[in-house]
Amino acid sequence: MFTALEDFDFQLLDSRDFKEDSVREEIIYPILKELGYSAGGLNRIVRSRSLSHPFVKIGSQERPVTIIPDYLLLAANKPAWILDAKAPGEAVTSGGHVEQAFSYATHPEIRSRYFALCNGREFALFEREGADVRLYFQVSEIAQHWEALYALLGPRCFQPGAAQADRTNVLTHTHTHTHTNSMKMSSLFPKLPTCAGGL
Repeated sequence: MFTALEDFDFQLLDSRDFKEDSVREEIIYPILKELGYSAGGLNRIVRSRSLSHPFVKIGSQERPVTIIPDYLLLAANKPAWILDAKAPGEAVTSGGHVEQAFSYATHPEIRSRYFALCNGREFALFEREGADVRLYFQVSEIAQHWEALYALLGPRCFQPGAAQADRTNVLTHTHTHTHTNSMKMSSLFPKLPTCAGGL
């Protein structure tokens, strides 16, 4: 049972002073900690890691471009999933922010199965290859979705030999019992380049 945000006053999200940094500290970090990630060890939170994008050209010249995901989550010391934090008023289910998080997940240094966005109000989890929203909920209702969230994103789920049947059951459950978005990510990213070797 998730209780880390039990005493959090979600009305604070309506304040102009509650911005992305507050979302990171007050909401996202408690969620990641409860999932089983920490600053050190094999299941680690890596903040703002710079990733060089090898595919961008400006005119005839190749230029290094650096992209920086807010959180890279490592399980057993390997990239597991990406989380991007947003301010409370920013969209997390469509548009440019989703494109950006998708580009992190497809990066050759990461290639994570999942990427997620959270603005303090909403949490949206996407499966990179499935190309649709896998889990969506209001953060104020996270306790009701905690079992599904933990089953999908807890570090043990990314260990060799993790029970795939359990995760499949959770995905089926979330499609049936939570709000999901059936839009295909391919429709959002018609111009995104394909990385060498495919996704």
